[in-house]
Amino acid sequence: MHPALQILVFTALFAILHLAIMVFCARCLGLVIRSITFGIGPTLYAQGKLSIKALPFSGSLTLKDSREETLETNECLDAFNFQPLWKQVLLPLSAPLCLLLLSFGLLGMQGWTSFLSAFVQIIDGALAPLSTAQDYLHAWDTYATTHTLPLAFALLTTKLCAFNLLPFAGLNGGQALLNLLRWGKPDAPWQASAMIWMLIPGLAILASWVAALAYHFLQTII
Repeated sequence: MHPALQILVFTALFAILHLAIMVFCARCLGLVIRSITFGIGPTLYAQGKLSIKALPFSGSLTLKDSREETLETNECLDAFNFQPLWKQVLLPLSAPLCLLLLSFGLLGMQGWTSFLSAFVQIIDGALAPLSTAQDYLHAWDTYATTHTLPLAFALLTTKLCAFNLLPFAGLNGGQALLNLLRWGKPDAPWQASAMIWMLIPGLAILASWVAALAYHFLQTII
């Protein structure tokens, strides 16, 4: 498989595992699940709480939450935003931590080094998508062509976990941070505005890397 295509396949696999782990952990924590959505785009299949979309590069888990639906006082006890602080912080972090442990098991110390370096690489690449990001992607091409598929997947997983742990809204790190800052309170007046400001840099980084990947694909595949 071409290294550029591996990125797409591995990202889709990462998204599926990521959401599956969060669903499993939510059930283990006794949380009420409202809906599970695999992927984005047009709906291909829907049954009960489960929806499967056309593009398997993302997903969402919707929990019972008084900020998302109108609940009576006696219905709030099992709502997510009324849960103990440790549950509200642990759930968003559960999938990245589990996938990191898997990667570390396959890569050893290389996995830890790859994860730590990913934070700088993500920012540097986003600031220069047609130069610095291309250097990182060419390094990926070399690694993917000289190592087995499981090792290549583990390496990319460390980078995707680092991205998901950034403190921006819509990412696991941002969700955990907002829940921590509320310190166990069901809601906070500043949360809506904070989410908007925390969303902008995350979207900018994502958009820059999508552009970098598109350019890389054009250069290496066509």
